[in-house]
Amino acid sequence: MKNIVLMVVDTLRPDRLGCYGYDRPTSPHLDALAEDGVVLEGLWSASNYTAPAFTSLFTGRYPHEHGVFEFTARARRSWIHAAMAEAGMRTGAVVSFRFFQHLLGDIWGDIEAVTDGRSFDYAKDLPLAVTAGGLDWLDVHATGGPFCLFLHYDGPHMPFRIPDEWAGVFGDGGTAGVDEEIVAAVYPQHLDRLPPGRWGETSSLFRIIGEINSGRRSLNDATRQWLGDRYDEAVRYNDAAIGGFLDGLTERGLAGDTVVAVLSDHGEAFLEHGSIGHGGLHVYEEIIRTVGIVRDPDGPDATGTRVGGGLSQVELLPRLMQRAGLANAVGGPVAARQWIPADGAVCESKAKVAVRQGDLKYIRALPNPALPRVRRFRTWAKTLLRREGGTELYDLAADPGERNDLSRSRREQVRELDRVLRRHLRTVRSGLADRAAAGDEERRRIEEEMKRLGYM
Repeated sequence: MKNIVLMVVDTLRPDRLGCYGYDRPTSPHLDALAEDGVVLEGLWSASNYTAPAFTSLFTGRYPHEHGVFEFTARARRSWIHAAMAEAGMRTGAVVSFRFFQHLLGDIWGDIEAVTDGRSFDYAKDLPLAVTAGGLDWLDVHATGGPFCLFLHYDGPHMPFRIPDEWAGVFGDGGTAGVDEEIVAAVYPQHLDRLPPGRWGETSSLFRIIGEINSGRRSLNDATRQWLGDRYDEAVRYNDAAIGGFLDGLTERGLAGDTVVAVLSDHGEAFLEHGSIGHGGLHVYEEIIRTVGIVRDPDGPDATGTRVGGGLSQVELLPRLMQRAGLANAVGGPVAARQWIPADGAVCESKAKVAVRQGDLKYIRALPNPALPRVRRFRTWAKTLLRREGGTELYDLAADPGERNDLSRSRREQVRELDRVLRRHLRTVRSGLADRAAAGDEERRRIEEEMKRLGYM
């Protein structure tokens, strides 16, 4: 049986990597990994922000099934972990912050949060600390049988925390003509780390994003270019941290026995459809299309293989498990060995659902059925207030930027995809998560850390 290393980079857009066609050298290590493996061109997150997306990845269930939308919720059951345990595969994780210890504590085993000892809540060295923790985990656990190690990297998430050697790699780094308040909120480079209880420089981030997304603040060209340059620098820095781990895997003689997968939990909008950031109402490709690079030693695919079509991250770990040799995993869906999507993909936010079949993408405004009734009502009211309550249809092959809404001219396809959507939402499970799991003190610690890191 092979090992599995699953690396997930928060907020990483595939179209900002060389292996997905980007013209800047942001990702030399990931590009090299892609040359030796498979690139999934149409991989979708199960949601448009972190908490539900990761819960879906590790439970193999969609948000309407597990019901996790809050950072203080806790996943209680996962057939994926049960199948790994039954097969004798040990699980571990090294992550950027404590949120994952609470969310996945019952379904994944030992989880080290580097903010508890290797780094601080607000520091520039979080990706390097995750790599160091991952290599230390291998030194302790890699010789006792097959394992699945999860690493979470936070590099490209706003606010950008970039060491000096990577700052200014793209563009001149200057701020002439750039919105000064955005610079202060998004790029607090003068801070090596922020002492506990003082996150003032990042507290305005969500207010600014809200102003932009509601149309009350506009970004000039200089600010947009500056944001893109800083994002690319964060991607390049995170790529270097991943490269360090991959080198360590090889040095320990483990690369030939380990399936390596690099994903992102979601992407990031930079005003392609009038919004910035992620979460919220939108489920366009810049937000829900994710990185998917898999290297499987002695696997069935030719190196450098590229796979199109829609595929959901809900299916990712089951497919990795089969490639690692867990062919008889029980308790969940049976995944095909090949990277050929069968039925397309679905992405669920709190306010909208997207369905992909072939090259067609259907979006419908629909409050998630797993939300409590009052929250469903408030979500629908917000959607209507923003005039986002309709349906959309796009041909991603002809219109990858989702500019030409075909929903009025292709009504029969809209009706068919709506039937697919309703069948998808029909199954609702209970008991997969506890949405009110955190006690008062734990909730305070999680929310305080998420605020410092720019997630709340």
